[in-house]
Amino acid sequence: MTKKILSYLNSLLLLFCLSSCNLNPRIEHELIQAQELVKAQQYSDAIFLLEKILKGTVPTPLKVKVYYQLGELYSLHFRDYITALKYYEKLRQISEDPKWQIKAEEKKAEINFLFFRNYEESIKIYKKLTSFTPRLENYSLFLLRLGESYLYGKQYKLAEETFRKIGAEQDAAIATKSLYYLGLMSFLQEHYQVAIDFWKDYLKVETNKENIIQTKFLIANAYETMEELKKAYNLYYSLMGEYPNTEVLKQRLNSIYNRRISRKR
Repeated sequence: MTKKILSYLNSLLLLFCLSSCNLNPRIEHELIQAQELVKAQQYSDAIFLLEKILKGTVPTPLKVKVYYQLGELYSLHFRDYITALKYYEKLRQISEDPKWQIKAEEKKAEINFLFFRNYEESIKIYKKLTSFTPRLENYSLFLLRLGESYLYGKQYKLAEETFRKIGAEQDAAIATKSLYYLGLMSFLQEHYQVAIDFWKDYLKVETNKENIIQTKFLIANAYETMEELKKAYNLYYSLMGEYPNTEVLKQRLNSIYNRRISRKR
């Protein structure tokens, strides 16, 4: 991510050094310094310089890019998401460029979804990002995140409608992931057989080994909850040596074994 930040700093320097003869030499010098500080991983000093630049008279296009870089630095290197959101929102307020508006909204949605778990806010933003015409490049990802936000916000009907909108013709990998979440949604609503059916379809197309193992564990859990103990035991047992938490797996196997013995008495 540091290379990404450097790339943006380079681009903003190039833009203003070549296309503007009115750029304050002090600002130009401080931008170069900020670039070098990021390269040296001296992020606090880079932030100090960028925030200092904003105190002067700065052209709006440059201010937009500095706001974005400050948001990136605060979120990526200090996990100060509140301050990062502040800068992304400032960017959104001053820029009329749709590209930067979308970048800011995407970052705000990501922070609210991943770190604050503010699903009400992430729903609002992802609905906006999926409503553009023509569709944005990351439309399928935004639609998946919208579905997840509904799911974790326990708005199951809207979650299902959203996941079903994701078609393989848009993004095959994300369409595959939507099957997993349809299964998870059914599991959370205690529709265990429906969850198993979705997850079995998901396993037909998923290739990531960790995801496959985790999903098989969930299927075993569903079987166990449904009292189909033999199926659950066999599936848990098949994960020995693969599931990362061996103790949890052993506990599940022992619990099922004891329950099956009790049934026979």
